[in-house]
Amino acid sequence: MVNAQVVSKKDLVVVEKYFFLGTERYRVNVTGTNIVVNVRAGSEEEAVEKALEILGKIRLTDQALEKLRKTSKNQ
Repeated sequence: MVNAQVVSKKDLVVVEKYFFLGTERYRVNVTGTNIVVNVRAGSEEEAVEKALEILGKIRLTDQALEKLRKTSKNQ
């Protein structure tokens, strides 16, 4: 299997900051999709880093992301 590039910071946007049970949390959206990652973090930058880590674990690559975006445009 070829090592594909995973999504990058430019593909992510923080859409919400909220507090839950006394902890600061963020919702981070993968642009052009309905994928939202919820993370506990102390800042927007940390939230984006944690979201990248999660997306890397599920192997969301740039190639897969483009397929998702094309599919969502056609529906």
